[in-house]
Amino acid sequence: MEVSLRLLRYFSAAADHGNVTLAAKALNVSQPSISQAVAQLEATLGVQLFVRQHSRGVALTPAGTEVLREARKLLAHAADFRANLAEVGEAPRGSLSVGCLAYLVPRYLGPMLSGFAARHPQIEVTFREGDQEDLVRGMMAGQIELSLTYDLRMPRQFALERLRELPPYVIVAAGHRLARRKAIALGEIVEEPCVLLDLPISRDYFDAIFGALGLVPNVHYRSASVEAVRSFVANGLGYSILNHTTRIATSYDGKTLASLPLTDEVRAPRVTAAHLKSLKLRPAALAFLDFARDFFRTEAAEESRL
Repeated sequence: MEVSLRLLRYFSAAADHGNVTLAAKALNVSQPSISQAVAQLEATLGVQLFVRQHSRGVALTPAGTEVLREARKLLAHAADFRANLAEVGEAPRGSLSVGCLAYLVPRYLGPMLSGFAARHPQIEVTFREGDQEDLVRGMMAGQIELSLTYDLRMPRQFALERLRELPPYVIVAAGHRLARRKAIALGEIVEEPCVLLDLPISRDYFDAIFGALGLVPNVHYRSASVEAVRSFVANGLGYSILNHTTRIATSYDGKTLASLPLTDEVRAPRVTAAHLKSLKLRPAALAFLDFARDFFRTEAAEESRL
């Protein structure tokens, strides 16, 4: 059974646009060309790829979703092959889609993308942020090749390379009674109002910390924004627990915070590079992974000196 890249490209465009006419315009071909390509691909594979909805375009069938995931992999490899063919043995080039856990984006992704672009200007990186489930779905669908996330609740079909451990710590306002301490036990502050970072994986992780210590947090405020949590704490509305450290001790509104390591022995999540075990990483993805190793190694070394 032979399937041409042209058929896969036309099918992928129809799936991305959900409409044959829009796909034809995007590829600058005729509408019948798209329709015939999809029909030929269906006949070759022996499955129905789309459900035709006359007023709303086309929608993928379950089989179509599976074929699309594999088609995207092949098209990405073909694009890299074309880009690299003329310069075999030189630096990797092409495109790369990277996913990043939303909690990690503001602290790490900016300097990572900037540093990677300086090292590999010939690789075009697009990124997608989301929670753990978003990233898993994106990788399963072939939309994301490699993700930076936590090593928590990851399905077994993913390969994980742990890049850095991020122990939890408590933040309080500068004027808090414990602000001058070098470290505290969570039990010393648990009865005070808590400001919870309300992101799916973070929420579950922090609940697990309290549960492991037999404690129940007194949650007064919740926010999905790290900076909102820091602002609430800096303004004396409670304490919070975070994982990644910052280089500044103030919130957006200029109030000062104090960070206190925990003396309790609790599990620390790890920043992890994740990808499907069944997926052989392309040169562009391997270059990004190598850069990520260096980046987090340098970050840890610099923070240990502070």
